[in-house]
Amino acid sequence: MSAKYAFYLILSLLPLASCIVGAEEAVTFPTYKAGEASFPAFVKISPVFSTDGNYGLIASGDTLYHMELRHGRIHGKTSAGGEITSLVTGSDTGIFLTSSNKLISIEGFSITNSTELSGTAEALTICGNNPVVLLDDGSISLYSAADLSPLGTFTPEVGDITCMQGFRELLVLGYSDGKMLSVSVPSFSRIAIEDVNGNLLFMNRAGNEYLVFSTDAWNEVAVSSPEDLVIQSMYTFPETPISAAADSALSCIYAVCPSHGIQVCLANGEIGWRSTEFGSHSTVILSEDCEVALVAWEDKVSLLIK
Repeated sequence: MSAKYAFYLILSLLPLASCIVGAEEAVTFPTYKAGEASFPAFVKISPVFSTDGNYGLIASGDTLYHMELRHGRIHGKTSAGGEITSLVTGSDTGIFLTSSNKLISIEGFSITNSTELSGTAEALTICGNNPVVLLDDGSISLYSAADLSPLGTFTPEVGDITCMQGFRELLVLGYSDGKMLSVSVPSFSRIAIEDVNGNLLFMNRAGNEYLVFSTDAWNEVAVSSPEDLVIQSMYTFPETPISAAADSALSCIYAVCPSHGIQVCLANGEIGWRSTEFGSHSTVILSEDCEVALVAWEDKVSLLIK
């Protein structure tokens, strides 16, 4: 073998070798951090993407910030009149949030509707296009996306509901004891019930077909159908993830591991990227095309681009 040929052979192998050797650095995704914004108060609520996918929506204190997904600049903001406690967006509708015992809808940068809640909102999600609110008395109410008028109320089985996630025509509830309950919307009739080992820590949707979740007894993120709640696959991490996000194809699963930072597990089960840069209590969301991730930690939000 000539020296010249050997040189080019070694050069061609360098990218693969760097992926293996640089295990504590970026390996396959994301390529770089495109921007970062700081806010006046800690970002306690996970960001969401706007319905058109142009902005990341970040709640800090009593203000909703619209973060551009190209450079991380703040393009606009909306005052909610009180501390924002939850935030969601619908696929074809605007932005919904809870603040000071109110459910508020936002279009663009402006508040379009507001309605008083009968108690304190514990959680907020979307079923179809309509917002669903869990109150501190354990009741769940469905509201019209058009004018926030009430469409129905449901009082689920007794227990400590720690998380809930909405899909097109159903709602999944997670209890602290590991029970999972799926109900139809708007009838709120039971579809499926499942018990998993440990206390449920979080639930997130991955497109319209998958639910991702974990318990304090696992170091995995589980994937199930929201209809039957049967676990289809599990992705292993160094410790129990406190939150996770995935795309609809399950091509990558972002998990926040308190002692190991953010870890990205690829579809083949390998950890494709990891970073200890972000805080131990960060949250992450992933765009549907798996091209953009937003990481909230302390009073900052970082924009990661593939």
